[in-house]
Amino acid sequence: MKEIILLRHGDTDATENRYFAGWSDIPLTKKGEKRIRAAKEILNNNEYLEIWSSPLVRTRQTAQIVVNSNYSIQYTEDIKERSFGEWEGMNWEALEKDFPDQAKKWKDSPLEFTPPLGESFEDVLIRVKRFWQTLQDKSNGNYLVVTHAGVIRCLLVLLTGMAFENSFHLLLDPGVIIKVRDDSGFFQVTGIINHKDL
Repeated sequence: MKEIILLRHGDTDATENRYFAGWSDIPLTKKGEKRIRAAKEILNNNEYLEIWSSPLVRTRQTAQIVVNSNYSIQYTEDIKERSFGEWEGMNWEALEKDFPDQAKKWKDSPLEFTPPLGESFEDVLIRVKRFWQTLQDKSNGNYLVVTHAGVIRCLLVLLTGMAFENSFHLLLDPGVIIKVRDDSGFFQVTGIINHKDL
């Protein structure tokens, strides 16, 4: 049996000020570091066969806070956040004001609309599936995956079969911990610890 622990990075300027970050390389804030230190207390009792992280600064910092020196961290582009292209650095209000047509298309069909110079939903899903296949081929044990809200939503869609639209009903605050059990291909979400619990 495998247990996969999904950990979203801590708070950043983008999460605190609610703008699109995507591939922008922004660090954790002090609040984010504090939240991840609290998450570390919860995760400390686990031994991991492998630890995987997105290579972006906010996830690298998160992984480095959580993981002790006994472990090496493997970085993969496959679990980076979705690229929002020209939208990166913009909040929703600015997007609606400056690009109302794009904002409407996104609001009406977020899975079909791709931000200019950004990634499509399908592009993200392809690389997340590739990562998940790598993980499925591993032996039984505990695995830690440090990543982003968009990637966590993709993984939960793949594991549970839920419609992607329904994944937006899940509250995935910075520092959220989601535990998934893989019992020979039967997946169960066994725990969600959100930031209000940290």
